[in-house]
Amino acid sequence: MPNRQLFLKAAITSEYVGQIVERQLEPIGLPAYLLALLTHVRDHAPVSPSRVSEASGVPMTTLRDNIQRLVDRRLVRRMENREDGRSYLLVLTAHGKTVVEEAGEALLEAYLAVEQRLPRPLADYERVFDEVTDALRQALGAAAPQVSA
Repeated sequence: MPNRQLFLKAAITSEYVGQIVERQLEPIGLPAYLLALLTHVRDHAPVSPSRVSEASGVPMTTLRDNIQRLVDRRLVRRMENREDGRSYLLVLTAHGKTVVEEAGEALLEAYLAVEQRLPRPLADYERVFDEVTDALRQALGAAAPQVSA
């Protein structure tokens, strides 16, 4: 049987990333699982939840709960979506901008520590991660059950 370690290695990598991010964000008081969402809002605002879901791969059910957590923490606010009355758009609050900047500063130290230990340029790894993510996204789409009309 061929080696089938990709998922295991990705899970291990994810676990280490999670531990580093949690450690760096603890003093700020931002849970790591909210950072990616907060960053997506910053980078794409004003942005709809469905656009964040597509970009992040996070299911809408999970995303709705996490959006509410960000709203409750006064990190993002909802605004009217004039193009789709059934939806809304997300933007960072002033407090959200401050927190995401603090998170970036806190993570910089960890980024640099990891980058110093990589035997090849960081761009090589980023390209591979992008390729694997794209393949996973495609495989997930291909694995989706077909609905017959």
